[in-house]
This record gives sequence, C-alpha cells and structure tokens, in this order.
Amino acid sequence: MSHKIEHQKTELVKRLNKIEGQISGIKRMVENEKSYADILIQLNSSRSAIQKISQILLEAQAEHSLMLVNEGENLETQMTVLRQTIIQYNKMN
Repeated sequence: MSHKIEHQKTELVKRLNKIEGQISGIKRMVENEKSYADILIQLNSSRSAIQKISQILLEAQAEHSLMLVNEGENLETQMTVLRQTIIQYNKMN
C-alpha cells in the first residue's frame, strides 16, 4: 500500500464499512417499501463511494509501481501491472 493516508488499509476499510452500512440501509428501505426515488438516491451514493475507492486504489497502484521502478524493479513489468489495473478500473465506469 501507498504511504498516502487515503491509500492506507485502515482508511480503505473505513470507507468499505461505510458502504456496507449504506447497503444495509438500502436493504431496509426496500423491505420497508420506501419510494423508488429515495432508494435510487442511496444507490447512487453507494456507487459514488465505490467509485472513489476504485480511484484511490488506481492511484495507489500507480504510485506503488513508480516507487518500485525507482527502487530498481523492471519498468516493463510494472507497466504491465499498471495497465492491468487501469483496465480493471475502466471496467467499472
């Protein structure tokens, strides 16, 4: 993991816990037959939170790959890893 605070495992877990809570709330909304509009608002909020985590992970991978290359790792290997990460990130959008 990266040295940036938002890339650290504890921060990512906090974000994931928040999303987990949002999803549980959405489930309760469905069970309680809340309005579709209100449910969609919460779904969009959860999706945005997931996209933010994806962005943080992509940034962390880029930073990590650059640091490894700087420390002597093979550039082509790290470029391949970064490309694969970018491909996965793009599938989310």
